[in-house]
Amino acid sequence: MGYVISNHTCVLQTDPVCSFRIINGSILSVISILGLLLSAFEIYFLRSKIRLAACQNLFIMNVAVSDLLVSAVGIFRGLGIISEKFVGAQNNTANDFCILYAICVASLTNSGTLALLPLTVDRLVAVTFPLRHAYVITTKSSLSLIFLCWLPLVALLLYDTIEYKIGAIAIDFNERYHRCSLGRDSPIAHISALFVPFLLVLLMYIIMLVIIIKNKRRFGQFLAISSGIIVSSLLSYAPTIIAIAWSVPMSYEVSQILTVTLYYVNGIINPMVYFVAHPRTQQYVGRKMGKDRKVSKHPTSFNVNP
Repeated sequence: MGYVISNHTCVLQTDPVCSFRIINGSILSVISILGLLLSAFEIYFLRSKIRLAACQNLFIMNVAVSDLLVSAVGIFRGLGIISEKFVGAQNNTANDFCILYAICVASLTNSGTLALLPLTVDRLVAVTFPLRHAYVITTKSSLSLIFLCWLPLVALLLYDTIEYKIGAIAIDFNERYHRCSLGRDSPIAHISALFVPFLLVLLMYIIMLVIIIKNKRRFGQFLAISSGIIVSSLLSYAPTIIAIAWSVPMSYEVSQILTVTLYYVNGIINPMVYFVAHPRTQQYVGRKMGKDRKVSKHPTSFNVNP
């Protein structure tokens, strides 16, 4: 059985590079599908089972929306690694879907670091000014922070679209990474939507840890959940940041694992951190299981919306 890869047939039994490509693309697609489903359920749960009056829930939902978009792109990224047919680049010729895919990869995949900013700012204010946190982080300021974090991404999306429409850039099929991509590298995207947010989040989180350790404070419930999301995201995005910033030479296999697969696996980790650590999800699951098994004598004790 063979798969058409670029300009030659990929035979699993005789070509280890192509075999790795098929396996890696399949794993990435499965990871992204799981990330999409988990993020969608997280958004549904936040929207329907937990009141959104708390600003913290807005920040968590913001991260979940980002994970949803990144995972959606990751599905086609994985399928594209398997075969260019899945991303609209039959015979290395880009069609409309390939163009849309390339622009989305260049912009939407950067949303992960940007979406962490409002959540990290909220926790930094809570740790630094605990008595003033409720006055600083209001629903209005929370929505403003979320709007500002998505503004560079929307601007980048419009910029790339306009540049393509006027013929300033072309869409190429990247044969090494087996995906449609912009015909030029985008330092603006890397700086505004990747490097700067990553460094800001890292700096703010380090400041938080210093204050907590210095003042011997305990990790609150939401701070623990936020820390899990922030740390897992930083670890997932770090190899990509380092590889781009310092042009680290890597083999195809290593680059695919560290800068692609690990990047998208964060879409699974973030929802799992929330579901496992948040007591209301535990109460909700416990109530449902108790109802189904008819072992709960006091169902009202599992009140998700107090």
